[in-house]
Amino acid sequence: MKIVQATAEHLVPVAALFNQYRMFYEQPDDLAGATAFIQGNIENARSQVFVLFDASGRAAAFSQLYPTYCSTEMRPIMYLSDLFVDPTQRRKGYARALMVFLIEHFGRQAMHRLTLETAITNVGAQKLYESLGYQRDQVFVTYHRVL
Repeated sequence: MKIVQATAEHLVPVAALFNQYRMFYEQPDDLAGATAFIQGNIENARSQVFVLFDASGRAAAFSQLYPTYCSTEMRPIMYLSDLFVDPTQRRKGYARALMVFLIEHFGRQAMHRLTLETAITNVGAQKLYESLGYQRDQVFVTYHRVL
């Protein structure tokens, strides 16, 4: 297993995983749109994308994080927006390996924290995150206003 920060050379496998991720969250299949979105994020450094390759060199999982800041702490944080493991590659520890990598990687960069959200119904992901020391927010309520 190998984890690397995605560059233009990883666009095709990452976009395919990102498209599957979107479909998991009930979005329409749109490989062209997914490719353009990931390409724009990588080329313009809007996000940091990491891809996990299995022992055979196949892209098995990816994550996408966006840099932002915590105003009260006055420190940078990373928002983990996307994490996905190819359904045929699940139950091999890839999500955990990718999460541990991210914790260590951004810890070395002195980020204040990694923040993430997951679906209320995604109990498997919740168990993984909690096993890695993530704590469910008990202080803030999140609101969204679609524009």
